[in-house]
Amino acid sequence: WLKSEVVLISRTPPQILAMKTLVQEESIPVPKGIKISIKSKIVEVSGKHGTLKRDFKHLPIELHLANSGHEVRAKMYFAKSKQLSMLRSV
Repeated sequence: WLKSEVVLISRTPPQILAMKTLVQEESIPVPKGIKISIKSKIVEVSGKHGTLKRDFKHLPIELHLANSGHEVRAKMYFAKSKQLSMLRSV
């Protein structure tokens, strides 16, 4: 009267998890004649053709001027590979 069914559940092999990078830092040299100001992730660049202002508050990065204002450094902590691509595009 009672029927029993055996159901085999296939188990997939564990996937290799992507490791997080502890710290990744990129530096961008500033050309001569260009003035850059960074305040709370808002970057303002001014040169002979005008002024450009960009807001990077949506990205989890640190931005600061280095080397007496001749270099911009962007730093990201604990990021995976897709998140590191944001750092390279800044």
